[in-house]
Amino acid sequence: MTALFALQPAFLITLALLVWVCSGTVGGLLAGAAKISSLISGVGGMVASTALLVAALQMLNADTPMTMTLPLLPYRASFNPLNALLLLTMSITALCSSLYACAWLEKADRRSCARSGLLCNLMLAALAAATIATDAPAMILMMEMAALCAYFMIVQADDEKSRRAGLNQFLSGRLGTLCLILAFALLHHASGSVNFEVLRHAALTSGIKSAAFLLALAGFGLYAGIIPLHAWVPQSHSSAPAHAAALLSSALMKVGIIGIIKVGLDLLGAPPLWWGLMVLLLAVLTAFIGGLYALMEHDIRRLLAYHTLENIGIILLGVGGAMTGVALNLPVLASLALLAGLFHLFNHGLFKTALFLGAGEIEMQTGIKDMEKLGGIARLMPWTAGAMLIALMSMAALPPLNGFASEWLLYQSLFQLSSSHVFIARLIGPLLAVGLALTGALALMCIAKVFGVTFLGTPRSQSAADATPAPPAMTFSTMLLALLCVISGVASPWIIPQFSAVAAAVLNTPVLLAAQHGVAFSPTSAVSAPMVAILLLGMPLVPWLIAAVLRGARLPNRSRGDAWACGYAHSADMVVTATGFAQPLRVMFAPLYRLRSHATPVSLVSALHRGWLGAFCRRLALIELAVLLVVAFA
Repeated sequence: MTALFALQPAFLITLALLVWVCSGTVGGLLAGAAKISSLISGVGGMVASTALLVAALQMLNADTPMTMTLPLLPYRASFNPLNALLLLTMSITALCSSLYACAWLEKADRRSCARSGLLCNLMLAALAAATIATDAPAMILMMEMAALCAYFMIVQADDEKSRRAGLNQFLSGRLGTLCLILAFALLHHASGSVNFEVLRHAALTSGIKSAAFLLALAGFGLYAGIIPLHAWVPQSHSSAPAHAAALLSSALMKVGIIGIIKVGLDLLGAPPLWWGLMVLLLAVLTAFIGGLYALMEHDIRRLLAYHTLENIGIILLGVGGAMTGVALNLPVLASLALLAGLFHLFNHGLFKTALFLGAGEIEMQTGIKDMEKLGGIARLMPWTAGAMLIALMSMAALPPLNGFASEWLLYQSLFQLSSSHVFIARLIGPLLAVGLALTGALALMCIAKVFGVTFLGTPRSQSAADATPAPPAMTFSTMLLALLCVISGVASPWIIPQFSAVAAAVLNTPVLLAAQHGVAFSPTSAVSAPMVAILLLGMPLVPWLIAAVLRGARLPNRSRGDAWACGYAHSADMVVTATGFAQPLRVMFAPLYRLRSHATPVSLVSALHRGWLGAFCRRLALIELAVLLVVAFA
């Protein structure tokens, strides 16, 4: 019966892979007909994403993990809760991105239209295959293929900025792949196999485990964008098409996170304490520096990319906490921390995809990515503004949205770490909680900057003043993701037990009892997201209703006019700018901002970005992608 149940997800995953590849290829061949090409690749992406979504939900509800060969494809696949969680996250964001692409690709030039549809679908197929891989060669091969597809999406604009961004991504990706090859080559030398099931039961020395973990952490960290391995992330997200940038953030970088979980908590057995402490240190560094650098950005997509780094750090806080809990033999801490990390991984995919798609709408309707030249967009694009406000509030972990639910779980895990019997854990727990709180404060400032400068005030350019609403398909995809942010936050008491089961499966421990009731999220404190939602709605509604009933005709409606400017006529020059908003932080954290120039000297950057190297890497990437496609299909 169990084998029969596993056949359904296998058929659906096979269907998704075939539809992604076939629709992307057919759309690419019809480059001359832009509308037909975009429709085929976009609809094919939606069909494949829907099939993957259903398969992921079935895998989450499966009783036992299974390994089997996919129907029609000679590919061994592993069906387990951790893989299902990543497939679920990927499928939801891919579904909305494919719907968005149907409208976006119609307005792109024919060459970009065909290329983007093909590369996006190939990248999603490769990431799905990498997620369910049962051995290291298949996983590395598919991750490499996905990274190469991302490279060609980044450089398709063919300007100086995109070429530099593509070169950074290409070099970082190849270095990450090399680290992964070395890590699993070391494990193969010690165990005689690169099959994940064999590695789980292999008798390895502590030296081999530690060396392999460090190499894997560097390799997967380059894909995930862990600071200081993040150089490719901001430029790549700004240069790629908006829906492709959303997939980079919500799918490609998440494969790196899942890889760290697999190696650190699954394949190599119980980790030593210093592994967890190292991951925690990298996590808080990534979260804080990512949030700090985001506030200095004027390019809205670069800002969102730095906030992706911040959220990668938050997710890694949960992963590092779980590794620390396992090392200290504290199962409640390990389960709660991993639950928080996995739930935030899912939530980040929702709100960050909404933000990137919303930024893409603004860019398409105005031709501007610089927030200094925007302003007043809320009146002209109200649905986009509302969706992005919800997503920004979720990113800042404001209740009752989904970002709050997962970060509240993470705070509870850090409090558990603070009450540990080990001195280093009691010392580092409060420090990490303070670091997370500072990160949250930076995210709140980011809401004020992005929404205030971009959507409020008066337009600061003619393009912003002439903006019109985006096509309905694009707006609907952004609004759908914003709605999911609300639902997954308010309904978190019913969603969290599912993620707790995934964490229990990874750690091979019983399901966390504190999460089964959903009001969560520890024995000492509880927050009910539905009750918070009711109170937040009731607090402004009740006074408004009382005033509406009792005021009668005594209080006429107020008249509207220009903003008060101390008696002077209001002008657009008085509106707060992105530079002025972030200036106090620039002064306060000047030494940290100077780190970037010290870490990447101008001489090194100019040497890397010489014309011959970029052209050579582009040809090499084309050859490598062609070879990988032949190997994969063979």
